[in-house]
Amino acid sequence: MIILINMPVSIDEFLQRIGSQPAEGNTWSALITSSLDSQDLVDDLKETLSIFAECEIGCLSAEDGANILTDKIQNTEDYLILWNFEKWDKNNWYQFDCMRSALIKKRGVVLILSPESAKTMFSYAPNIVSWLGSRVYSFLKDTELLSTEEIEERLATLREWSGLTDSQVIEMAEARTLPPEPEFAEWLVLLERGDLIEQ
Repeated sequence: MIILINMPVSIDEFLQRIGSQPAEGNTWSALITSSLDSQDLVDDLKETLSIFAECEIGCLSAEDGANILTDKIQNTEDYLILWNFEKWDKNNWYQFDCMRSALIKKRGVVLILSPESAKTMFSYAPNIVSWLGSRVYSFLKDTELLSTEEIEERLATLREWSGLTDSQVIEMAEARTLPPEPEFAEWLVLLERGDLIEQ
């Protein structure tokens, strides 16, 4: 099986992809990270994903095995981040894959995987992999935060795209007249005004 892993993305770029997905539906994505501390990534992702997915975000650890994780998935309606797969072997992934009918979600799922975990999943969970499709991304911690220059470049792009100024966007957000496109949510986050995003 040949798996296409997209070029490395930052959290910001990944969130843009999430924002462009349908709000409803069993949409699975995966972030592959070699970072030793995936907890930081999970925390950062949970904090900002709710803005782009426009719903509550749940985080579930896979450390207790496939059966327990499946039970947890069935008992929550939240958009989910699943992580801590490092102890899973081929049997865990095969079992998880066999329970796929119980894993169908009304909302999306993001898997946080190490390269080793991803390799095992690709080999022993073909149905999960088919759900992911092309939504498998490599994540580099060094790209997690945009520099001041990168933030300004992105803001300039957004201004050109919309024909609006930063102050106009803030005024529209305060008046609750901002269009629902995810680009405007990103704009407010870049201006450190995420508090104005309607939940």
